[in-house]
Amino acid sequence: MQIPVRHRRALAALLLAASVPAGAANTEPRKFAEVPPADPTFVALQPVHVPIVDGGRIDGVLHVTIVVQARTAVEAAALTPRMPQLRAAALPAAIEFARLRASRFAPVEVPRLAAMIAAPVKAVDAGIDKVLITRVSATER
Repeated sequence: MQIPVRHRRALAALLLAASVPAGAANTEPRKFAEVPPADPTFVALQPVHVPIVDGGRIDGVLHVTIVVQARTAVEAAALTPRMPQLRAAALPAAIEFARLRASRFAPVEVPRLAAMIAAPVKAVDAGIDKVLITRVSATER
């Protein structure tokens, strides 16, 4: 199939226009934004993985990543050695949520999950300000 001459000229003009920079070339070195330092009041816990039980059988796994925010950096530093206790406090609440409310076929109700996990985790230490769910998923296995 041959392209008519007038279309070839138009195509050549478009290709030429596309190859020429629209404005002056940016020759300044790129400046990278500095990443702010990590907030020392946040303490990330190891992920929690609990079975989703439906009708007496394991139907999937609920994966939850929890971060607690302390009121001050000093309180956060004091929480670090207590991470196993914080995770152990979150585990029964996550199991209960997975048993009653989770399905691998439906979105996870994160606000309800966060509310169920927050109370027992905050009971471990009075220095905890917030309990945050940073990652959640329900998978087959």
